[in-house]
Amino acid sequence: MSTGTEIDEEIANFRAVQEQLQRIRTDLQLVMSQLTENEMVKQELDLLDSSTNIYKMVGPVLIKNSLEDANETVSKRLEFITGEKKRLEGKAKELETRGNAIAMKVQQMQAQLQQVTAAAVQEIQKAAATTN
Repeated sequence: MSTGTEIDEEIANFRAVQEQLQRIRTDLQLVMSQLTENEMVKQELDLLDSSTNIYKMVGPVLIKNSLEDANETVSKRLEFITGEKKRLEGKAKELETRGNAIAMKVQQMQAQLQQVTAAAVQEIQKAAATTN
């Protein structure tokens, strides 16, 4: 039989999972914006020819960079961001599954507690009726 304390613990677990999921979703939004930004940079670089001057900002200074180096840097960044996106999506899915399982467990525990409470109320009513 489940007690109110056990239900409270499971609800606390559920809330913790929901908080983690919210953080993951926030991180995923950031990664998605970085992905979009880098894809746009890649598209712009694809329009250029090798004679075009490209500059890279390093701190407060612009340094001349080759188109090949810029393409390589953006490609590596896209690979990393795509990997991070997949990792975060997997973690979000895992947390959603865990949260759903906890929610179902809490519902079952609450239903069981309600049944026990209803049975106890009936017993009290029966006892009161036979006493009168």
